[in-house]
Amino acid sequence: MPFAFTSSAPAHRVFIWTIGCQMNRADSERIERQLQSAGHAPARSLGEATAVVVNGCAVRENADRKVWGMLGMLKGMKKTRPHLVVGLTGCTVHAGEDELAPHLAPVDVLFDTLNAEPLLAALARAAPADTDDYADVEARAAPGRGAVSRFVNVIYGCDKRCTYCIVPFRRGAQRSRPLAEIVDEARRCRDEGAREIVLLGQIVNAYGFDLNGARLVDVLAAVDRVEGVERVRFTTAHPRYMTRALAEAMRDIPSVCEEINLPVQSGDDQVLKRMARGYGAGSYRDTIAMLRGTAPGVAVTTDVIVGFCGETEAHFQASLRLVRDLRFDQVHVAAFSPRRGTAAAAWPDDVPQAEKLRRLHVIEQEQTAISEQINRAYVGQAPEVLFEELTAGKGAAAEPRWRGRTRTNKLVFTPDRPGLRPGVTAAVRIGAATPWSLRGAALEGAAA
Repeated sequence: MPFAFTSSAPAHRVFIWTIGCQMNRADSERIERQLQSAGHAPARSLGEATAVVVNGCAVRENADRKVWGMLGMLKGMKKTRPHLVVGLTGCTVHAGEDELAPHLAPVDVLFDTLNAEPLLAALARAAPADTDDYADVEARAAPGRGAVSRFVNVIYGCDKRCTYCIVPFRRGAQRSRPLAEIVDEARRCRDEGAREIVLLGQIVNAYGFDLNGARLVDVLAAVDRVEGVERVRFTTAHPRYMTRALAEAMRDIPSVCEEINLPVQSGDDQVLKRMARGYGAGSYRDTIAMLRGTAPGVAVTTDVIVGFCGETEAHFQASLRLVRDLRFDQVHVAAFSPRRGTAAAAWPDDVPQAEKLRRLHVIEQEQTAISEQINRAYVGQAPEVLFEELTAGKGAAAEPRWRGRTRTNKLVFTPDRPGLRPGVTAAVRIGAATPWSLRGAALEGAAA
């Protein structure tokens, strides 16, 4: 029987510590919403909390280290605050017992992100360490309320077995959410102030493969019909499932933005085969040509791994050549590090770390020049910008400035002026560009 909170159960102030991808952030929002529905309140800091949830990530070894560090700190805190309740969730809970065991001393409950009932039950059994009046924190906004851009998971897990990736072993098989459930969540986000919905999945364009009928294009069309949602994005897509229908959706569905992340990982066929990516460099190039031919002006970003097992200088040069030829808007480049439990962890990690870093920096430098050239083309134009927040300017005498994004996901900064506020869309005349952002002034009368 599902756990139900009752008024006699103690109320806690819960601090959720999140590390990792956008999916983890969306999971934390959902967990916090469940906690509030059960009568608990969000804590603004660890010091205020009577309970802590650690939502861990395991994609890279560095993320694991940060999770273990947080659990170590909580172990120390519990020496003076023994009633503090600690829950662990996220990819981390699916690690091997030998990995987890040395770090579990402070943890009271392990639970899956999709099932918070063990956490709720643990909180119901444990009285808070104090009896302060919770009215001030209970009145706070629901998680995510007021944020202009919100994440909505559409598919969980992954059925691919890329040889370097731990995610399928931590998040399980692909499970698509019902379309009606996704639309309901998009409406709730809209009601809480969102004007942009980002649809998430480990392979988001595999949505519906485990269902009868609906595909990602249907989700895009359905969320587009939610009144008040001005923009829709989706990430992360897999090249094998990048269809012309999805490209046409970016071109034809009004709210769907002309921007996509399509990880290539390597520009060499031999390396791609060892990675088990399921495509070659030539077919990837054809996919990008199809995208740009179908949805003119689409911004394309990608991910590249350098120093994978057996990657030679010639293999690396193929990746560099692909970056130069395809001229991405942005490249997220990472040096390969083996993850225990993956196929590649059993192979020789035969590219020296110094060489991995050299290759990483070469691609970063190449891409920085490309990004600057692409962004400079915006100078003189007046793209539509969705404003997210007013930020402090740099320097002691700097004026506050608004931060927003174009439909192609370019970061834009502009001075404050009357009429600008979070969620407003306005045309901005771009006056300057860097590889990472654009700067300009909102046109008078353009705010809506």
